[in-house]
Amino acid sequence: MALQPALRLHTQSNALHCVPSARPATTEQRADGCCVSVARSATLALLIALSAWHVAAETLTYTLEPLPKTGGIRVEFTWATSGRGGSLMGVSPRWGNITDVPALLGDFVVQGAKAVRRDGARWIVEHDRGASFTVRYEVRPPRRTFDWSDTHLPITTHSFFHGMGNAFLLVPESGGDVPREFDVILRWKLPAGWRSACSWGVGRSVGARVAATDVRHSVYLAGELVIEKSEQDGRSVTVAMVDQFGFRAPRFLALAHRVIAAQCEFMGEKSFPEFVITAIPVGAPLPDGNTRASGSGLYHSFALYLAPRSQLNDAVEHLFAHELFHYWNGRLLGAAKPEELVYWWIEGFTDYYALRILHDSRMWGDELFLKWLNRHIRDYYANPAIGESNEVIGRDFWKRRDTAGEMAYQRGLMLAVRWHALARRAGVADGLDALFLAMIQRARQGAFELTNDAIRTVGAERLGRWFAAEFDQYVIGAATIDLPEDALTPAFRGRIARIHEFDLGFDRERSLKSKTAVGVVKGSAAARAGLREGDKLVGWKLHGDPDQKIALDVLRGENTRKISYFPRGESRSVIQFAPAGAKDAAQPADPE
Repeated sequence: MALQPALRLHTQSNALHCVPSARPATTEQRADGCCVSVARSATLALLIALSAWHVAAETLTYTLEPLPKTGGIRVEFTWATSGRGGSLMGVSPRWGNITDVPALLGDFVVQGAKAVRRDGARWIVEHDRGASFTVRYEVRPPRRTFDWSDTHLPITTHSFFHGMGNAFLLVPESGGDVPREFDVILRWKLPAGWRSACSWGVGRSVGARVAATDVRHSVYLAGELVIEKSEQDGRSVTVAMVDQFGFRAPRFLALAHRVIAAQCEFMGEKSFPEFVITAIPVGAPLPDGNTRASGSGLYHSFALYLAPRSQLNDAVEHLFAHELFHYWNGRLLGAAKPEELVYWWIEGFTDYYALRILHDSRMWGDELFLKWLNRHIRDYYANPAIGESNEVIGRDFWKRRDTAGEMAYQRGLMLAVRWHALARRAGVADGLDALFLAMIQRARQGAFELTNDAIRTVGAERLGRWFAAEFDQYVIGAATIDLPEDALTPAFRGRIARIHEFDLGFDRERSLKSKTAVGVVKGSAAARAGLREGDKLVGWKLHGDPDQKIALDVLRGENTRKISYFPRGESRSVIQFAPAGAKDAAQPADPE
C-alpha cells in the first residue's frame, strides 16, 4: 500500500513523518523552527481523551528486520485500536546506561493517523475511532559490536541482533480505556540461516497475550543461534544462544532447571511460566579460567552476557540465581515509584536468597557458599558509599556503579543475614522468611506495592517490635551494619579476620581494551611486582579476589615477562564466616 503525502516534523533526535489516512492536517511554525502537526478540530486534551467504550484487548503487530550492514534494526509497529479516537504510545526515556532512547530512532513515519504530537518520549496520536495505524522507524545505535559498556544497546552484528524492548520498542501507554494486555504478534524479517527468539516466544512468527510493559521488559534475539528446549516437572525452559562459549546449550538447560526447581520449591511456586534464556558473547575472549558475566532478569526470561569461550561456573550460577529470583522479588512483588528507594530490598534480598537457596538445595557446598558470602561482606565494609542514604544511592546508581550501585546489593544482603539471625533469636522459627513470604503473599493477593513504609510495618508485625528500630537505624539512617558472630549458626560461625581491600593496581577496562597497561598506580602491588605504564599485555588472569594472585604476561621488546601478585590494597578487620568445626576463621595468606 502506497504511503499518502506526509507531514514532516523535525526534532533534535529524529525526523517524524505523519501520514494522515483521512482528514488532512495543517502545520504551524514554532519560534524555534520546529513544525508540529495540528488537527483542525482537536486540541491536545481531546487527543488524549479516550472514549467510554471499554475494550478487553487490542492487537499489536511488530515486524523486526535486523540490518547487519548498518548495525541497526528496522521496526514496523501496527496498533489496531478499538473504540477510541486518540491513543498514546512511547518508548522508554532511558534504559540502563542509554541516557536518551528516543535519540536512537530515525526516519519515524506514522500512517493512518489524523495528527501526531510528540511529548518527549511519547507520541499522542489522533485517529478515526477504532482505526488501525502503523509506525515505521529505524534504530541506529552508535556501536556495531558489543562491548561491556554497550550491552544495553540494540545492536545488529554481522551474525546476530540483540536488544531489550526498553531500548528500542514503541509500545502503548496504558490508562483510561487503553487495555492493560494486548494480543501481540511478532514477525521477523531475517537473513538466510538466522533464527529468532524473544521472552515470550521462539520462531520467526510468534504471538501472545501480554501487557505493554512486558513487551518492553523483554529480550529480542536473532541470528546464527543454537536453540534448545526441554521440560522437567511441568516447567518448560528454552535456551537461545550464540554458539561462541565453552559449553553447550543442553548443559545450560540442565543448570537452569536445577536453579528454577530449587527456587520454586522455596517459594512454593506452582505455576512457573515457560522461561527463555538468551546468551550472547561480549567483548574479547579471556584467557582460560577467566570469566566475565552480567545479565538482566526480564519478563519470563533471563538475558546473559558472557565473554567468548567462557565456561559455566559459580559466577554464572550466582548471576542466574540472582536474576531468576527477581521473578518474585521485583516483578511479582513490585515497587512503588521511585523504586530506587527500595533497591536495597529488591537487589540485596535477592542476592541473599539466591546464595542461600543455592546452598540449602545442595547445589553449592559450604566452601563455595562461604566464598561468595565472605566476599560480599568484605566488599560492603570496603565500599566508600557505606553511609550513603537510599536517596543518594538511587540517584547515583548508574553514575557511580561500582560504589553507590553496589551498595544497594551489599546493604540489603547484610541486613538479610542480620535480620534472619535476630528474628530467630526473638522466637520467629522461620526468621526473615516470615517477613519475605508475607510480602510475597500480599503481592499475590493484588494491589500491594513495595515501599519502605510497608516493609517497616509488615516487618514489625511479623518479626516483632524490635524490627522498627532496626529499620530506622540501618535503612533510614544508613548506619554501618554489624553481623553477630552467631548469625549463621549452627552450621557456621563468625570471627574477626584481617582482610585486604581488592586493588588491581591499574585500570582494568582501558587496559584490556587497548591490551596495554594503563593507569598503573604508583606504590600498588602491581607496580611493586614490576608492572609499568604502557606495558603490552599478551596474556592475563584477572579476578576480583584479593587472596588470589593476578597473573600477567607482559611483552617488552622481544621478551615476554610473567608478573604475578596479590591484588591487595589497605587492610582492615571484618567478620568472616567459617564452618563451625574450624579452629578459626581463615586468615588471608601473606603476599609472596
